[in-house]
Amino acid sequence: MKNFNLSALSIALMIGGGQLVAIPSFALAEEVEVNADAEKAPTQLSKKQRDQKAVEIIEVTGFKGSVIKSLNTKRFSDTIVDAISADDIGGLPDVSIADSLTRLPGVTSVRIDGQSSELNVRGLSGGFVLSTLNGREQVSTGGGRSVQFDQYPSELIKQAQVYKSQKASLIEGGIAATIALETANALDNDEDQTVRMSLMGNYNEAAADNEDSDTFGRRLTLSYQGKFLEDTLGLSVGYAGMFQPTVSSRFVNYQFDEEDLSLAYDGGPESILVSSGFEINERGGEDNRDAFVLALNYEPTDELRFQFDAFHSKFDSEKWDRGLRISGLNNIAVAGSKLLLDNPLVADGALVGGTIYRDPYGTAVAPPYKGSSREVNIQTQADDNTTLSKLSSFGFKTEWDITDRLLMTVDLAHSKGEENYKDQVMRMAYFEDSSAETPVIDDNIIFSYQLNGLNNPDLSFNQDFTDTAHMMVTSAESYPHIESNSSSAIRIDFNQQLDNEYFESVEFGARGSKREYELGRGRFVYGTTDGNMRNGQYITYAGVDDEGNPIEVQRFAPYALNSDNSTVTTIGGELSGMPSFLSVNNDAILNAWIPGVDRTPIRTWEHNWTMTQNNIVEEEVLAAYVQLNINTEVFGLPLTGNVGLRYVYSDQASTGLVNVGAGLGDAIVDDAGITNNDFRREKVGESYSDFLPSFNLNIQLTDNDQLRFAYAKVMSRPEMPSMANSGNFSFNVNRDGDGRNYIDLDSSTSPFLRPFYADQFDISYEHYFVETDGAFVFAIWNKDIENMVSTTIDRNFDYAANGIALPSIPADKLTDENDELLIWENGDYSHAENNGDAGYMRGIEIGYTQTFTFLPGALSGLGANFNFSYTESEIEVPSTVPGEEGGLAPIDGLSPRVYSATLFYDWEETFTARISGRYRSAYLSRQIAIGDSQSAYFQDETIISAQMSYNFSENLQAVVSVDNLTDEPNISYFGDTTRTGTIQYFGRTIYFGINYSL
Repeated sequence: MKNFNLSALSIALMIGGGQLVAIPSFALAEEVEVNADAEKAPTQLSKKQRDQKAVEIIEVTGFKGSVIKSLNTKRFSDTIVDAISADDIGGLPDVSIADSLTRLPGVTSVRIDGQSSELNVRGLSGGFVLSTLNGREQVSTGGGRSVQFDQYPSELIKQAQVYKSQKASLIEGGIAATIALETANALDNDEDQTVRMSLMGNYNEAAADNEDSDTFGRRLTLSYQGKFLEDTLGLSVGYAGMFQPTVSSRFVNYQFDEEDLSLAYDGGPESILVSSGFEINERGGEDNRDAFVLALNYEPTDELRFQFDAFHSKFDSEKWDRGLRISGLNNIAVAGSKLLLDNPLVADGALVGGTIYRDPYGTAVAPPYKGSSREVNIQTQADDNTTLSKLSSFGFKTEWDITDRLLMTVDLAHSKGEENYKDQVMRMAYFEDSSAETPVIDDNIIFSYQLNGLNNPDLSFNQDFTDTAHMMVTSAESYPHIESNSSSAIRIDFNQQLDNEYFESVEFGARGSKREYELGRGRFVYGTTDGNMRNGQYITYAGVDDEGNPIEVQRFAPYALNSDNSTVTTIGGELSGMPSFLSVNNDAILNAWIPGVDRTPIRTWEHNWTMTQNNIVEEEVLAAYVQLNINTEVFGLPLTGNVGLRYVYSDQASTGLVNVGAGLGDAIVDDAGITNNDFRREKVGESYSDFLPSFNLNIQLTDNDQLRFAYAKVMSRPEMPSMANSGNFSFNVNRDGDGRNYIDLDSSTSPFLRPFYADQFDISYEHYFVETDGAFVFAIWNKDIENMVSTTIDRNFDYAANGIALPSIPADKLTDENDELLIWENGDYSHAENNGDAGYMRGIEIGYTQTFTFLPGALSGLGANFNFSYTESEIEVPSTVPGEEGGLAPIDGLSPRVYSATLFYDWEETFTARISGRYRSAYLSRQIAIGDSQSAYFQDETIISAQMSYNFSENLQAVVSVDNLTDEPNISYFGDTTRTGTIQYFGRTIYFGINYSL
């Protein structure tokens, strides 16, 4: 494996010109300086050349000002780009950067717990979007390449641009788009000193009724920018703090699998789709984010400039899932099941309702006694799904005008993200008598349910799960995901001005980077196993006494609840009417129930996934480019743009545990001190090279019309977790509940995966209005996709016939609990691979923006912004949607139609109002259930928001806004709309506050 020495490269570049740039400044009102000849300007100019350019100052304020600044960016760019800009006081005029970006054509967001976080562009999911901050690649706090934009406070961002066409000087990786976030430079300000303060409150009506959420939230932003030493030293510091209650009322249905119900009831079909269960709960909590920025800019001479930036964000998202969880419905298909299904409801080949009797004849042995079973398990949830994350970035940059015509830029950057997803589980169950010496699960439970497609389900029980005479805590578990993701990079760029009638300048440079991702897992379970404890099987038996009675050897007694340590909770809002349940203080319960138990999650061979899922993925990249910037005429028409070539060398590897057979591996000790020699720690990977040509042409048809052409070969690397080393066998007893045992092989991740490639073409026509501010834009684009990554599952895979040697059967999997020999069969082989030519994606985008200054009087403050995009794709991948196995499905994130619209009003720089809506059509994505992601379709959705502001003076502004005005739900389904997936309501959030500046 080849390696380049990043340290040596760093030293060489630092000798060539000292540097270190990083990340943000913060949003500050700026007058936009638009060069009258900017369309002829090269990509980079020296400071002297920039100062010598005559400029036209366009002074605009309010939301209209933000819109016009964005159009200026688009108009004078050398690529196909869309942009959003900060307005004069409040930073970006939306709740988050992601919300703002969804106003752009072809851009839409994925709502996570009601907040826009991941962005999809032109039908491709966030993993295909490269994100930069001040020109530097940003890592995510998790393992994906998709950046969580809620980490970046909108108040600290000056501008965000979406590059839809690539050029050689841009960092590779954005096959969908490159989203470039920018922060301000104090030396660019007209004022010597500026101070900004924003204090906002927020109220969510749904959160007000949730015990885990406060009624009101708050946001505080403070920033200072100053110029010193005769405007050669600039200082920028900023802080943005957020405390925001969040809540979602949810029905989560588990995926449907094919079952045989011919023995379950008279007339039951031999093949029907049956869900294994569902949840009805309320997720409540609070988001806490503290973000800090620092920027120092020093320009000791006209030829030399230094900038140091640092950014840090700490984001704690506290989430509690409280409600009812029903699992095991599919056990009605198991021969000999004691469950009774009455009044079954079937729709489009799926069981969507009925009445379930857990022990209709009173013959079942109830837990905790030996021989008991829980074919349907009903639990009360109190799960902690809190995520703790932090993100830090810094950098140092030097710009040196070596001559009046040669500029050198050297940049060193580092970015690191860390995330800890707790995944702590607490469950409660219904007992006959919680005060008994040996409490017994009450099997006399009857419930009825009915799925109603995309509408709320019906659900009822014969028993009261808020009765503390019966409810007890049965399980305490923890399965943390601890992830870290870091990137270090160094680059050097040159810009040489040319005396040439075709090319104005040439750019060339190199960039080296090293990225590392690490995943750590662990497990804590109080008692025997998670399944047994949740089921109320808290007693362990071994053998029998002389009278044939089972001998109890261990007991993990459940914990009784009462009115002092629990609270009756009812879901409100759109899901009101569902059964009530008990909520508890988890820490108080654990401290009272198991005070002396060490609850630290550990890695053990007993649960070897805690060992094998720990993995390190490394990626080293060395890139070089050359780019000619065009400035000429064709048939008397001005022609600008660029043509270039980027070379990329990638070296990727993963280090992890691989099962090599009993006794054939290394002696590896787990956290419990147990040694296993069935595994070997291996580092495997490969390297490859790519050449990425690109060109961008802009023909100025008239002073107000231009036509753009663009071509580029682009690439997006696989997600870092998907490049983990894998290939581990698992021996699964009674895997499908039918008594059969399978050997499965998981190779669903691989360090040998190659990037996703595309040849993309863009044509764009832009018309800018003369009598008023605004533009009309029409674009068409096409991407020919190849080398797409997909995961295939081969059922009942014949390992021997395919030359795959099976490891020895583990000692604890040779016999069952009755010492009967277990029979093993070939199971599922999951493997990831690159496919060849995947097909095309193509679409159109239409954008219209106009201020209606031609209208009389007060109406002249009106304006409108409308964007529409349509995407079609011939790309189909093997479907993993339950009920569609063996068929084909579209790629994740593809919404054929996306549009957004904003109507705004600015009155005499005093009053501003706007109402915005965004729509995306149905798309395929992932829903989270029982700890795993499940493939599902998501229903189309429309999100409405509104905002008003009033300027009491030049310094003081009041703001009020509403997000998710109509409380639009987030709804998914499994292939057919009758097969409900998830239904979530987030409530509407009202924001109010003031902005003040000095």
